Amino acid sequence: MRESQHHGPEPRLGLTFSQAEDGSVSWHQPVADQCVDPSGRFATGGLAVLVDSGLGAENHRRRPKGMWTVTTELRLDLIARPREGSTGLGIRADHLGDDGHCLTTRGEVIDDDGKVVAAGLVKSMELAGVVDPDDYDDEPPWPSALAPGTLAEVLCLTLHERRDGPAGTLAVEAVVAPEPALANPLGNLHGGVFAAVAEVAGSAVFSHERQVSSSSLDVRYVRQIPLVGPVTVRAEAVHDGRSWGIAQVVTRDDRGRVCAVASVTVYGRR
Repeated sequence: MRESQHHGPEPRLGLTFSQAEDGSVSWHQPVADQCVDPSGRFATGGLAVLVDSGLGAENHRRRPKGMWTVTTELRLDLIARPREGSTGLGIRADHLGDDGHCLTTRGEVIDDDGKVVAAGLVKSMELAGVVDPDDYDDEPPWPSALAPGTLAEVLCLTLHERRDGPAGTLAVEAVVAPEPALANPLGNLHGGVFAAVAEVAGSAVFSHERQVSSSSLDVRYVRQIPLVGPVTVRAEAVHDGRSWGIAQVVTRDDRGRVCAVASVTVYGRR
């Protein structure tokens, strides 16, 4: 078997896959520092590439012949943190169907003992003439190339606090360095990476101490996110209540157009 030429964010996060004779695919991601945000909190965003790649792959392999797929919507809900001592996470996918425009797959992120850690959903749009889909389908499994560090470090991410949010409230700008390993096959920022960054930045808006019990992430991809230079992702609070908070997160291209937008919800009393 030829060696994989894939050098995207999946191996960088330690994410690997294997394919059974019946065509089904199993995914594995280790539970390590790449699941931790700069504050030391377990980051729901650390699951975003696993959900985008695992559920998106189920949509992709069911696409019409000759078509390509791109993620247009991603939903991720944390149910519980991985249990203490867990060595890895997998994903259980349930493809729901194709309406002629989008394919939809929902699934669950599971612990190594089968416990559900998170629920996810990915919608993928069908496109023609983007790349050679058959060449991509022949990509063999890649080895793990887990980068050291927390999620922000693995994603080449720096956070900057600002006081120019609504009515002078805290805003957070997350800047992603143009690291080629964070790109998708088309050379733009990987959708799962944006989702991960959005969750980290959105949670960081709530600077007070919260004992987070769960959080959710809802992403819409409007257009490609160029990775020719640093990518700035901005998060602002929509609601900062006593028991829960909601942040809106957006990234724009150099013409000021929205490329992707996300909503991050954090629960926990302050």
